[in-house]
Amino acid sequence: MKRGAYFFVLDAIMGGAIFLITAVIILGSYMNTPQTRQTFLLAEDIMGLLLTTKVIDYRHSYITELEDKGLITNPEQTVFQLIAEYHYTNNTNISYNITKKILESLIAEQYGISYMIGNETIYNRSIERFNNSRFALTSRKIAFLSVNQSIFFGPEIAELKIWS
Repeated sequence: MKRGAYFFVLDAIMGGAIFLITAVIILGSYMNTPQTRQTFLLAEDIMGLLLTTKVIDYRHSYITELEDKGLITNPEQTVFQLIAEYHYTNNTNISYNITKKILESLIAEQYGISYMIGNETIYNRSIERFNNSRFALTSRKIAFLSVNQSIFFGPEIAELKIWS
């Protein structure tokens, strides 16, 4: 092989390698970008799940344990109402555990989560500070509790925050 042909082949191989490495890096970076629209839908969907799913329909070992101990008196109420009930009746440990078990089973570990009623944080899983996050989304609903149609708690804002 002549010297000029050798350099041409070597130049073509190096150019192809550089092109291939650049393409892999660019395509790899697109695969790791978070979907903010999907996360927004996730926040709304999870809040919707809490609002519409009855305790009797939501099977989780912790909720079954509370039912066995007799701590859940109305299985027809929603999970959202159950969390609010334990929050308003100062059973913060139970409301924390219910919220933690449900949210951790639904939301990937790469996201920070915060669930608040009024100014009180019920549950917070923070990867990084909310204020320093790249994006943050919230879903807010009104929470209140009526006990025997005579005692009322609330209304307050229940807020679910998801960030990354």
